[in-house]
Amino acid sequence: MSQNAKSALVRERLITKKELAERLHLSIRSIERKIDEGAIPGGFKLGAAVRWRESVIDQWIEGGCPRVTLSGSPQPEATGPNRKGGAK
Repeated sequence: MSQNAKSALVRERLITKKELAERLHLSIRSIERKIDEGAIPGGFKLGAAVRWRESVIDQWIEGGCPRVTLSGSPQPEATGPNRKGGAK
């Protein structure tokens, strides 16, 4: 990894659950519920705390807030009659 790439990683801003909740205009409990549902990208543990890379959240918002897979990657929205909770 180049020195520039290492510097970019070190300088990336990390946000707290509270900051994420404020940014999305949701309660902290709603954030936790949406993470469990796969509606918000999961963060990563930093000691006992959880943090999110601001750039990942920005990209997720710019991409229309798609649901995420268990790996944390965005997935396309389910459409059509076979989607969970949809008409059959």
